[in-house]
Amino acid sequence: MKIRDKQFAVVGLGRFGLSVCQELADAGAQVLAVDVNEEKVKAATQFVTQAVVANCTLEDTVAELKLSDYDMVMVSIGEDVNASILTTLVMKESGVKSVWVKASDKFHSKILQKIGADHIIMPERDMGVRVARKMLDKRVLEFQELGSNLAMTEVVIGSRLMGKTIGQLSLCQNDEIQVLGFKRGPEIIKNPGLDKVMEIGDMLIVAGPKDVLMAKLKSL
Repeated sequence: MKIRDKQFAVVGLGRFGLSVCQELADAGAQVLAVDVNEEKVKAATQFVTQAVVANCTLEDTVAELKLSDYDMVMVSIGEDVNASILTTLVMKESGVKSVWVKASDKFHSKILQKIGADHIIMPERDMGVRVARKMLDKRVLEFQELGSNLAMTEVVIGSRLMGKTIGQLSLCQNDEIQVLGFKRGPEIIKNPGLDKVMEIGDMLIVAGPKDVLMAKLKSL
């Protein structure tokens, strides 16, 4: 299914919720934005498919919005933890396929896990982890966990690796790690050959088991 054919709903239109809405809309997805605050809903109308004022802690509201028909629902209610928990519970009991929830702290996260949230996001923690990883190794632009102990990362080639082929990197000599792409300026190559000679500023996109990737990145 193409992105434009997918339906997403975002419940809670604070800064985080609005940014999720805009990113999804920019990617061409159909987006329903929901909040109890009329002003926040108005702010979302300029870029989403549909925006409504509604209270999703109510079963009738969730049924009326037909959220069970959506591919994914993001619950990004901010400070009102009780509303976030109740909304998540109502979503799961109403048969919503996939419920992602923004958690404010570990306690909130634990409750969300117990009531069946499919994916829990802690923005401040997740951003802190990303910043720390970049501080530790500037060559690693992004490190994204994919689930099932798999991860993907982008690695920038520095002067020490200039002139080597992709196949000469210890990172790429492990059978568990797959090179997904190679980027040089505007040129992007999918599944590049191992004989490709690297230059400063080139970027490799690799994926594999998280622990193996982290160990190999340290040896670069």
